Amino acid sequence: MAAERQTSPVRPALVQVTPEILERFRDPRIVLAIVCGLGGAVALLLGYLGVSDTLDPGQQLPYLISGGVGALFLLGLSATLLFSTDLGATRREVRELREDIAELREVIEDLRSKPRR
Repeated sequence: MAAERQTSPVRPALVQVTPEILERFRDPRIVLAIVCGLGGAVALLLGYLGVSDTLDPGQQLPYLISGGVGALFLLGLSATLLFSTDLGATRREVRELREDIAELREVIEDLRSKPRR
């Protein structure tokens, strides 16, 4: 007798990579934003680990300045890059819609100029 296998139901992936996502990752600003975000998180973590080792504010200050300010800068840069890519994608979509509208206007004008039967 052949042993029957029980198959579990197919679950969708947690993150699905669509063609739109792949197209977005071709923009170097997205990749740079991810790198800056990860760098900011690492700087924040290292700053926290340095501050948590001592109670002396004089020894904590360099970690706060380098880790905290560096992390804020990198995280802010990451957010700015993400915003600019979103804005660029929106502008591209608006441009495509305007081109479609112009084409539709031409078709409508052609239909209006033809004699009716």
